[in-house]
Amino acid sequence: MTFALATLLGAAIWNAGFLLTGCLLRGSGQDSLTIGFRIIVIVVVLETAFMLALRYGPAWRRRIRLVLG
Repeated sequence: MTFALATLLGAAIWNAGFLLTGCLLRGSGQDSLTIGFRIIVIVVVLETAFMLALRYGPAWRRRIRLVLG
């Protein structure tokens, strides 16, 4: 049950950003293909940064602690 609730919450948060963006851009007159491409690029950059932080974050924190004492 906990997993199902966490999955539901994660999906809701993930989709909320796209739904909000769509509502804000509705009727704006901007090219939807260009906006869609920009959104895809932003999502890929954020996911890459998140994965790098998960992968290298602990090592960077250890190095900072060693340097600062």
